Amino acid sequence: MMKRLRRAGAAICLAATQARAETPLAGCYERIYDEAHLGAHRHQIVRHVRLKIAPTSVSPSESGAKPPIADALLQIWTGEQKKSFDSLGACWSEADGLVCNGSDSAAETRVCKTKTPGVRDCRIDDAHSGRFRIAPRPGGALVVIVLETLELPQTGSDVGPFLYLSPSDAQNRDFLLKAAPEKACK
Repeated sequence: MMKRLRRAGAAICLAATQARAETPLAGCYERIYDEAHLGAHRHQIVRHVRLKIAPTSVSPSESGAKPPIADALLQIWTGEQKKSFDSLGACWSEADGLVCNGSDSAAETRVCKTKTPGVRDCRIDDAHSGRFRIAPRPGGALVVIVLETLELPQTGSDVGPFLYLSPSDAQNRDFLLKAAPEKACK
């Protein structure tokens, strides 16, 4: 009986290791921008970025034309905010990296009068949650906001505030992250 339990435990560990190995860019990445960088980039509102990539939780039967192969949790802190703005998206392989959908939020709140990116207590557009691309870089990963504005609700809130990042905002769309210990993403 003990041999069977050990073999079953070893099989589970092997399966988890293989799933991780088959997930491109799996791991934890982070960057905290220092005051010198922020001083040189006066319009950058993003102060801290963390990214965790793991094997997907979406089953193959739920997938469409591009089956998801990873899940990515993107967390961003702005200004003096204590809580992060988060997006958990399913990702698929594209070119040399991943493209991930932004989180869908069910929040029902007023529509913003402006489409300008930034922190808002209203929603810019409730029809699209945006996308981000993740590309490998030496010692880390590059996260880029692509196609449309990415909506990130604040941690633990369904009614706002929301952070909006736009692919047209050069100061707040590209984030070069370094590999970080797994414990940083816990």
